[in-house]
Amino acid sequence: MKCLLYIPPFECEGIKLPNIAYVRIGGLTLYQRACRSIQKAAFDEIIIAKPRAFEFPADDRVTIPIQMMDYETRIGEISEELRKAVGIDSVCICVLDGMLSPECLSMRPVGADVRIYVDKSPTGVYFMMPATFKKLLASDENLDDIDNLISESFDAPEKTLYHRVMSSEDIRICQRKLTKSLKKPLGRDADGLVAYFINRPCSLQISKRLANSFVTPNMVSAFGLVLGLAAAGLVATGVPFLMVIAVIVWQIASMVDGIDGELARMRMSPSHSGEWFDTVADDITNITFMLGLGHGLYLTGLNFPFMGDNSSIIFLYVAMVVCCLMVIVVGWFYIEFIKLGIASHNHFEWGFETENKSNKEHERRNIVRRVLDKIAGAFAWAAKRDFYTFLIMILVLCSLYRVAYFVMLIGASCVGVGGLIALTIRAIRGCFKKK
Repeated sequence: MKCLLYIPPFECEGIKLPNIAYVRIGGLTLYQRACRSIQKAAFDEIIIAKPRAFEFPADDRVTIPIQMMDYETRIGEISEELRKAVGIDSVCICVLDGMLSPECLSMRPVGADVRIYVDKSPTGVYFMMPATFKKLLASDENLDDIDNLISESFDAPEKTLYHRVMSSEDIRICQRKLTKSLKKPLGRDADGLVAYFINRPCSLQISKRLANSFVTPNMVSAFGLVLGLAAAGLVATGVPFLMVIAVIVWQIASMVDGIDGELARMRMSPSHSGEWFDTVADDITNITFMLGLGHGLYLTGLNFPFMGDNSSIIFLYVAMVVCCLMVIVVGWFYIEFIKLGIASHNHFEWGFETENKSNKEHERRNIVRRVLDKIAGAFAWAAKRDFYTFLIMILVLCSLYRVAYFVMLIGASCVGVGGLIALTIRAIRGCFKKK
């Protein structure tokens, strides 16, 4: 299906821009956001009807065909060209009068002319049959007459974003709505407790202010990596004051870790390479901090439990062994990620989760499967970066250095051993499938 994107010749009140399409929200102009939404909604082609005086640069994120058509004062001037461009197919008409998300365009009504509503408010999105579209172009009012030709309405999905932009206040409302939509729910497969109640509220406010800046998600990932390495270096000194600063910096790095994804979603520009960078940066930060903590405890001179005097070097040796295990497991994970075409641990199935999560209360599972699922669920919560980073910070602030070390050691060991088991089971299953 083709989508006709109509850009009306009007400005936004209180903004010094020649056309509403140039209004920038969340790092994108309304024109860019509309085109990317149309592409994400899986349309075959975009036909753009715009005032002749305005030019819009090409967007390298939009790869579907775009056909530009210019009019002087009224779209009726190009009625014949539009009719030929659309052909005999049904068409979606999107009047660019505000901010919309792809869900506005995701409907595919069959055999009907409909307008799309969001929160009981009409949007500028219409789906039209060929005969009705032809009748619309032949009318004296053209697109101004569209509401008289369409009587049926569809409600867009619940999370759809739409807000008409008529003034500078509408721009602020749009930015607030867009920012709010980026907040993930609290859940095992979404945000953990610390991320939901502490990290995410802070990161969203930063993302909102960075949205229209030159800062890219990869820049944020790189900054988070620098913070993580700095935290590892500070904690490795073994100086109590610097160790306190280290865990605070590490917690800040954990919060920053959410900003890159928020910016990418806000700008509708997620990338596979960016997700890879974020994953690798997180793993490097975690492994180096573990090693740094072991070295820091060695320098403090604290004795390793049950090992007598002068046993602090064991903190470093054990940390080195666990970090080597983590490097092996992470490397194996990366090989699997490449095979699966994913770039994050969040998209990887460990192999013993409940197969039908939505109906798991109705599943017949033996006690072993139920216990494994409970363990997997608890581990998924505890293994979240936001949780253990915050916990380590609290323990170090309370001068419980050895407790913090063993908490991180046990967590890293569980991830390493659990990862090896999951990957081994996956490899064995793969061998049986090949046979």
